[in-house]
Amino acid sequence: MSASSASAPGGSGGSDESAETDEIAGGSPRTEPRRGRVLLGWIMVVAGVLLLFTVVWVGWRSYQAYSHLQTASTQVSTLQGQLDDITGTDPAVSAQTVERLQEETGSARSAVDDPLFRAATVTPFLGANLDALRQVTLTVDSLATEVMPSLVDVAETLQPSKLAPSNGTIDLSPIERISPLLQSADDAVNRARATIAGIARNDLVQPVGNAVGDLSRRLDSAADVTAPAARIARLLPPMLGADGPRTYLVVFQNPAELRATGGIFGSYAVVRADRGRITISEQGASSRTLGYFNPPVAQLSQNEIELYSELMAQYPMDVNFTPDFPTAAQLFTKMYRVRSGQSVDGVLALDPVALSYILKGAAPIDVGDGVSVTSDNLVSILLSTAYKKFDNNPDQSERDAFLAKATGTVFTDVMTGKGTPTSIISGLRKAVGERRILLYSNDPAEQADIATTGVAGAIDADPARPSIGVFLNDGTAAKLGYYLKNDIRVVAGSCRSDGRRDLTVRVTMRFDVPPSGLPPYVTGEFEPAKGYRLQTNVLVFAPASGRIVGATRDGAALAIGRGQDHSREVGTTTVVLTPGESTELVFSVLAPAVAGSETAVVPRLEVTPGVHPTTLSVDEYPSCGTTG
Repeated sequence: MSASSASAPGGSGGSDESAETDEIAGGSPRTEPRRGRVLLGWIMVVAGVLLLFTVVWVGWRSYQAYSHLQTASTQVSTLQGQLDDITGTDPAVSAQTVERLQEETGSARSAVDDPLFRAATVTPFLGANLDALRQVTLTVDSLATEVMPSLVDVAETLQPSKLAPSNGTIDLSPIERISPLLQSADDAVNRARATIAGIARNDLVQPVGNAVGDLSRRLDSAADVTAPAARIARLLPPMLGADGPRTYLVVFQNPAELRATGGIFGSYAVVRADRGRITISEQGASSRTLGYFNPPVAQLSQNEIELYSELMAQYPMDVNFTPDFPTAAQLFTKMYRVRSGQSVDGVLALDPVALSYILKGAAPIDVGDGVSVTSDNLVSILLSTAYKKFDNNPDQSERDAFLAKATGTVFTDVMTGKGTPTSIISGLRKAVGERRILLYSNDPAEQADIATTGVAGAIDADPARPSIGVFLNDGTAAKLGYYLKNDIRVVAGSCRSDGRRDLTVRVTMRFDVPPSGLPPYVTGEFEPAKGYRLQTNVLVFAPASGRIVGATRDGAALAIGRGQDHSREVGTTTVVLTPGESTELVFSVLAPAVAGSETAVVPRLEVTPGVHPTTLSVDEYPSCGTTG
């Protein structure tokens, strides 16, 4: 009984003990959720700390990358300034700038190559901005390491003293050495442009979007330098006879009698190039040596006949009624081949103003007949004095002989190194910028390369590159273009609903000529009672896919002729000016729509280079965008 009595409390106690044992073994239902919440809380705290650290770290790395890119941008601008004019480049200073640039871009790249930064590039919204920043950084670093050192090497190699002709020869070895560097640099720039163009900018915050846009514009500017440089480096050695002798017609344009590309093809020389050595084998006057062609040497298109007449294919002085230099060069080479039986490899055109640029700082050159020319008096002697000096020669043969000798002597003296190297290179650069030096090759592959450079003188039919042309042709056989001064401005107007923009092209012409004393050969046929009259045919080319809307002259409505050349609409009018008179032509032009609402548009303005440099002004304007 006592055992049984003792067991009752013990049984009850045994149940409590069992329950306690269960709590120890399996945990209390009340304490387990509490511990789980605590653990989850700690996990969230740790995750939050990690997330905060990641955000702060990625933000810090972004700031580092952005800061280094800003400094790198300054170094790029500095380097551009140092390399802009190779005649004054200091290779050692430029190399130091490149070294600093590479340090900055290397630090920026280190920041965006951080594992946490790269991981963050795949996150929603923020990731697109981080990835764009990374792509910009990698692109800039690639250019700093692959392109910039090459450009410094190129600038050092292209020093005027190494490129200027000496003893009638241009040393081709420096150009051949740098050509691969330029090809690689151009390829790298184009790869970078493709990379940046592939960044979707719609999801980017403004600072990142601005950085992408800024780099895109800088790359476009870089391509405008590397692409022509690479092409010229490819072209010059073979065209100067590196692979065998070449023969060219060098024509001297006379802007005293205007033609669309500059002036009539007056005198010419046949030039031979062999391993860089340049020699003149023949000279002639277009009007007398080549003469008149009947039938025409080529079948012109109906558009060409309507705009320029068949004279383009009949008179060598009229082949450049069209501003398309390849067309004029082809006609001129055909005329020379018909008369001489000889073929040539291409045509180089230049004018006395270009020669004066090249002769800057050179000693006087004796061109015969007691005349010495310098950079300061070359233009006036060839385009004014020569007509007075030989006014008594009825057939002008003495004048032609003098001009041929003068231009030939100046050309030869430059090629033999009598000009200063810096002036020659700077003068060539300035002349090309004013369309005073033009080049055409009969080799299709070479011409395709030339067509993309500033020396092509070709009519551009690409609507993606808006360009406006204002070209002049003399309307008489006079030489009064010597006294014409022009001012041309392109002013941006409003947008139309279809994305096209109105432009205004203002052409101011001033005829500053002495009221008397000019020989008849200069003044041409005119009525003495009315005084001198300058008659000029003006052609305004609308951009490709654009059109000429209308025109005024001195505020009054002006009826204009219309035509088309190389798929470009052309508006034409004839202007007659008397001594001291000026006039303003205003053409309303409609430019095509340009894709991209953020695109800045700067239409190219191409004009006929005259005796006096034309004052040019072109408005930059934002794209109107395109309709959907």
